[in-house]
Amino acid sequence: MSEPQTSEPGISERRGIRWIPDDLKEPTSTLVLTSSRKQFVDIRIFCQRGHPLPNEGGPSELLDWGIAGESSSTFVDAPSLHHPSNPPPPTDGSLRSICHTTFSHWIDSRTDTPGPDQGDMYPQNENLTLELGSMYNPLTRSEQPYEEHWADFSASPVDGKRWSIVIDLDDPGHRAKGRVIRVGEHCQAILKVGEQVSVERWKFETSEVEGQGAWKRLARLGDMFLPVSLTFTPERVVEGNTLTYGDHKWEVKEVHSW
Repeated sequence: MSEPQTSEPGISERRGIRWIPDDLKEPTSTLVLTSSRKQFVDIRIFCQRGHPLPNEGGPSELLDWGIAGESSSTFVDAPSLHHPSNPPPPTDGSLRSICHTTFSHWIDSRTDTPGPDQGDMYPQNENLTLELGSMYNPLTRSEQPYEEHWADFSASPVDGKRWSIVIDLDDPGHRAKGRVIRVGEHCQAILKVGEQVSVERWKFETSEVEGQGAWKRLARLGDMFLPVSLTFTPERVVEGNTLTYGDHKWEVKEVHSW
């Protein structure tokens, strides 16, 4: 059996969204972690700039959207979607390379029957990406074109190594699906059981005073257990192993270092 194809894992932070024809704004803290095999967790939490994120669990009204799934990308020579913000073609007649990306939702905090999610990606300056697409807007309850502005980062090593780890839960009997993902110094997790949703976001931070690092929880919504700490000791995690917590069995889907 051949080894699964891998690519460099990614970290993307959204800097703004615009539903056409509205102005650009950012009402959330949105972070997407994508593993070496294109598995991702996308967590969007309502917040005010400069204020701490909710971190004590409890009701999840502040969760704008939590998604886990798989992405796939194809380079195209012209926009694949009709969009009012599509940039004009090059005046010199040359072809442009646009990355068209589709996001398949395996877990979706808003619905059990998610619709299509896809967009054209246009690289900007300084690791910024402009995403142009069309999707369901819950405010207008209709399909609507959008722009999203993303900042893309490379993972940083923790204790001298960078890791991409994915641990999944798939339990139809309990209507439960979950995913924990770590990319470098970031970790995110989502668990949906019936209509209940819990999410967490963590980051490895180094103290300037002590010079030592530790994993710190940055956000938590919902009250269900998420086994995020498994990713903090990657040398002990074996791909294919199953780990049981209460009624749920989590399977290690990916362990990759680079």
